[in-house]
Parts: sequence; C-alpha cells; structure tokens
Amino acid sequence: MKRILLVYLFLNFVLLASSKIIKINISGNKNVSIEKILTLIKVKEGNEFDENLFKKDIESLIKTGYFKEVNYYVEKKEIGLELNIYLKENPIIEKIIFEGNKVFKTKKLKEIFGVKEGDILNEEKVIEGVEKIRELYYKKGFQTSEIEYKVETFGEKCILKVEILERPKDYVKEILFEGNNSFKDRKLKKLMKIKERRMPFIKGTYKEDTLNEDINRIKNFYNENGFIEAKVEKEIEYDKRGLIIKILINEGKRFFVGEIKLEGDLIFKEEEIRKNILMKRGDIFNTNKNEQSIKNIYQLYANNGYIKCNVECIPEMKGQTINLTYFINPGSVYFAEEIKIKGNKITKDKVIRREIKLEPGDKITGDKVNKSFSNLRDTNYFENIQIYPEIIEEGKANIVVNVKEREKTGLFLIGGGYSSIDKFIGMVSIQQTNFDITNPPKFVGGGQNFSLLFEMGTISRNYKLSFTEPYLFDKPIYFGPDIYRLRKEWDTWTETSSGFDLRFGKKWENFTLGFKFLTENVELEDVDIPSLKITEGEKRKNSITTYLTYSKLDSERFPSQGDKIKISLEYAGIGGDIDFLKTTLENNFYYPFKNIIFHSKTYIGYINKDLVDIPIYERFFGGGIGSVRGYKERTLGPREDGYYLGGNFIFAQNFEILYPLYKDVLYGIGFFDIGNVYEEWDGLSNLKKGIGAGVRVNIPFLNAPIEIYYGYALDAEKGESKSRIHIGMSFGF
Repeated sequence: MKRILLVYLFLNFVLLASSKIIKINISGNKNVSIEKILTLIKVKEGNEFDENLFKKDIESLIKTGYFKEVNYYVEKKEIGLELNIYLKENPIIEKIIFEGNKVFKTKKLKEIFGVKEGDILNEEKVIEGVEKIRELYYKKGFQTSEIEYKVETFGEKCILKVEILERPKDYVKEILFEGNNSFKDRKLKKLMKIKERRMPFIKGTYKEDTLNEDINRIKNFYNENGFIEAKVEKEIEYDKRGLIIKILINEGKRFFVGEIKLEGDLIFKEEEIRKNILMKRGDIFNTNKNEQSIKNIYQLYANNGYIKCNVECIPEMKGQTINLTYFINPGSVYFAEEIKIKGNKITKDKVIRREIKLEPGDKITGDKVNKSFSNLRDTNYFENIQIYPEIIEEGKANIVVNVKEREKTGLFLIGGGYSSIDKFIGMVSIQQTNFDITNPPKFVGGGQNFSLLFEMGTISRNYKLSFTEPYLFDKPIYFGPDIYRLRKEWDTWTETSSGFDLRFGKKWENFTLGFKFLTENVELEDVDIPSLKITEGEKRKNSITTYLTYSKLDSERFPSQGDKIKISLEYAGIGGDIDFLKTTLENNFYYPFKNIIFHSKTYIGYINKDLVDIPIYERFFGGGIGSVRGYKERTLGPREDGYYLGGNFIFAQNFEILYPLYKDVLYGIGFFDIGNVYEEWDGLSNLKKGIGAGVRVNIPFLNAPIEIYYGYALDAEKGESKSRIHIGMSFGF
C-alpha cells in the first residue's frame, strides 16, 4: 500500500506540475481586497503550476499579518487546475487603550506605538510597538517598568489594551553581596559602574545593560584571582526609596599554577618562549594572564614569519592545582608575494604602498604588519584600515591592504581660539594633507601637504604658505618651502619677521636627517626693557639648521610605547646681521602600564653667545605648556627691574601619566614638571617644580591637540601666583 500511495502521489505531482492554472479562487476575505491579495502572490492564472512557488505564496500571505488562518486546495479540471485559497482574517482594531501611563501622555505613546485604530491586527507589529514603548521608558530611567498587551476580540473586531506598570524612577538605594568570602564588599563595589545613590554627588542611576556588564566584571575579577569556577548572579528588589541590588556569588575553589610544560614543534629555545608566559609555578591562576601568555607566544612566532602559528593551552586540574601545557604548532614561515591595495578611490596606490613595510619576497612578520598599520593611520587619510595575509599556498601569501578613505582630507577652516601664550586669536586656514600638485583641478591623492594660514589675535598676526612633498621622486626624501610673515606683540616688545625657508631631508627606517635654509628680516620695535632699547630696528638673519631624529615610537600621531630623540643645530651667520649657534635636544619616551601610559619629555637648549649679544626674540623662555606648568608663560629665568629677559640655556623635564578616556581622542593627564631658564649654564641650580592635572584632546583635523591643565607651582616666589590654568586650543566653525 505504501508503494502504491507513493506512486499515486508522484503521478499526481507530475500531473499537477504539467498543468496550467485556469483560475484562482479566493474566499473568506472581507477587509483585504482580492486585488491586494493577488499582488501578494507570484502564481498567476495561465501559468504552469509550480507547487513549491505556491507554497511560498501561502507563507507570504501568512507573514503579512492580515490573516489568522490560510488554507488551500488544488482542484483538477478537464482543461487545467483551479487554486482555491480559504482565508480567515485577523480582526480590525476598533480601539487602542493605554492603561497605567503617567510618565508619558497617551498621545506620545500612540505616536511611538506605530499601530493605529482601524488597522488589521498584526501581532508582530504590536510586539514591535511594545518594544518601542519599553525603550522609551528605558531611556528615561524607568528601566524596571513593565509593558504588556492584551487583545479582546468580538466578532470581526477587537480592542487592543497596552498595560503599563510604572515603577518609580530606577535609583539604586543599596548594593548587597552574598557569598563573597575572599573579597570585601568595598572591593567589589569599586569594580562596578553602577553606584549606590548618594546625593548630591552620586545619582545612583540604574541601567540593566550596565549591571550586566558589572556582573561580568566581577566574574572576570574572580577568574583573574584563581576562582575559575566562580558564579555570579543578580537579584533586584523594589523599595519605595529605590532599588536593592543583590549580587549572589558562589566562589568555588581557588586554583594555583602547577607545572608549566611546552610541547609541539618549539623551534625556539624553551627559555626564550617561557619569557612570554606571565605566570610561574605557585602563582594564583589568572585567566587573563593565561590568555595574554598565549598571545605573547603567538606574537613571538608571528614576528619571525610564522603567521599561521597555533598556540593552545591544555589545563590539567589536580585538586586546587592547574598544570598547564602550551602546545605550539608553528606551521610554515610565510613570505609575501603580491601587495594588493584595495578600497582607495582618491589616494594613489603608491602613497599607500610606500607606508607598507613589506615588499614581495619579504618574510611576513607581525612587527612589519603592525608598523605598516601605524604608518597608514598616521597619514590621517583613512577612517578604517585592514592589513591581512591572503594565503596562496603553504609558505606564500599576498598582503592585502584594504582601506576606507576619509570623506575629506582637506579643510577650509574659519575659527578662533584661546591659548595662554597667544591669548585670543582668529583664524582662516586652507589645508590639504593629501594634496597632489600634479592632479588639477581636484589636487588630491598624492600624499603631499599644502596649507595657507591667516591668524589675527590679541598678540599674533601671522600669514604662512607651506608645501611639503614627503617622497620626492618617489624616494624617502622630503622637500618643501615656507613663505611667511609673523608678528608678535609681546608685553615688552613687538617683533615682525618676514622670510622664506627651504626644507629637505632623507628618511631611513628609524633615522631622519634634515636641513632647513632660512632667510628672514626681523623688525624689533616698542621695546620697554631699558637695557635693550638700543636693539630696536631691523636685522637680517640667514641660517642653516640641521636636524637628526631617531624614532622607535609605535605611532607618531598616537604614541603609547617607544622613544624619539631629536637634535637640531642652527647656525646663523651666513652673512646677515645675526651670528650665533643654537643647539636643542628633545627626547620623548613612552611606556604603557596596563591602562595608563607613562610619558617623559626632556628639552634642553643652548646658545653659544653671551646673553647681551643674542636678540631677545632668539632667546629661550620658560613657563607654561612645553616647559614648566604652574608658572606664568615666559616668566622663568633672568630678570631686570621686573622685566623677563629670557636666557641662552633652558632645561625642562616633564613627567606625565596619560589615561585614555576615549580611544586615541581624549586623555586625562597628571604631570610633574621641573626646569628653568638660565643666562649661563652653571649646573642645574634653582630648578622650578610644578604639579597638576588636565585633559588633552586629539582632534583629527587640527595640527595640535587641545590642552587644558591646572598647574600648581611648588617653588613660586613671593608675590607670584601658586596656581594657574594653562590652555592651548583652537576651534573651527
């Protein structure tokens, strides 16, 4: 019988599949027109019958939400097939009632709900509307409020009720812990972002998402302290004065590190591999350190070309001890075949390619990939960068560089700002950091830098035209001129310099050697310092400056690790009216500690002339941002009758702790500065010290960060202010 039935069904399917549809009958519909239904299905009268297509049409009718039931029957006629579709419609919503809402008016809820009276009931849309209302309450802080709905049907119509249980605004009255035998409540509360309400300073706002994150943080904390089986759950109780959050903890056993083994094809000496493991026998087992150890071992191999290396940690638990076996399968060393550039529509391939530290035939290492990424990020041309190997065969891979370009790398900036040195300033700037002088009329895509700047402020009036080609003749040789007129109206003198300079240099992997030829005319006027009154007038300065830079920073724009040393030597005396030799040294050192970055900056400058023979505008001045914060700008060093004279020697040492508050954009900073300015170097005597804190904002389209610091002078002299706010910022609008 089964075989006969199967043969019958098969013959029936073949018969149906070869038959034409002569008619489509639709019944049961009252509110949805036949014409509307026919537009929702793909089977048509006159076409060959396709059972699979017809079943999909039935599913489509159900998904519309118009119908409670959809049935069908295919009837064989002499000249073809009739399709009969029987429908049972959902009721029409006669009325929508909101109950329990006091926080939001019914009119507001109806707008958010999205379901209207007169609509055919579609429960999917109703659920979606309820979620929108729940989100509205969530955003306003009523996150424990409950929103449900009910449908009362009578005949072909229904009443839709949205029932809202509004609980008081969700403030956290108390956080309680149970089961935490190893750590005190106070320690665990510090891990949480949700805080108990302590007005007026702590609101104690409750957010479900944040609490879930806090639960994970507490669990991770236990895992990192040896309790790898710990379970953390939450309970919430409602009180008239707020919420009571209970954190229920089952600590489990604490585990310690036992024997640590290395297995697999090690290639390197065990001692070298073990340097990358952050735990030793007897330590409390730390899941985070274990994961980081795996990454460190992988990085060791990846930096030597084993980019497909697999490192697996196999734990063996004995009592409260965990023996660890790190099994290493290095795979093959991979070499680069082709460098593929993707995603760039504006920037030329060569501009991207020259920043990639891999060439065809090179061993692919993690260091080179990371350095290539940092180089591309430092150009500031791209908002997204991906560099990854495309495996061709064992030992060979293409390097794919996929970029998403910023919409704009050029700026027309009209704005203003304030700094502690220049006071208020207005600015008009035209800048293109991805300029291409050979690509008119767009002039973009070549990786050159062009800028035209006009500044008018309380102290400054500056005009400057600048152009830089960083890769002359496609070689790592930079070249560029500057034309400028700069005017500074200081309290005790005014200087106006007009000139021209030409810069060029050669770049290597970590070294840069550069030169600058400069000729300028400087006019000194309105000098109030009695002993310098005779220096008023114009002087011609012709100089050549040599720069030598060594950099091992992980990023030039956003450094977090490494060292950079820059030495400059300026000789003025190639004709002209000014003759001196000025030497400066600047060192920046960065080192990361978990979530903070330590930064040390050392600045030393010396001019080999008696102070009386050095024009005042060429001297060193100290105080404020860049030297010793906490002291008024340009007030450190020699004085004469209350006038600040500057000096021919400067020393400044800054120690900073940088805490990233938001990615590479916003940093919180604590600092300790020490230094001074001297007429003659007789040892580092009378050093001025300052401490303080502030914030630094790196805005992509500005050449310099916005900086605001509060500094306290530890060695302020009598009559001097002991604290000061230092500001360096500019805005565009």
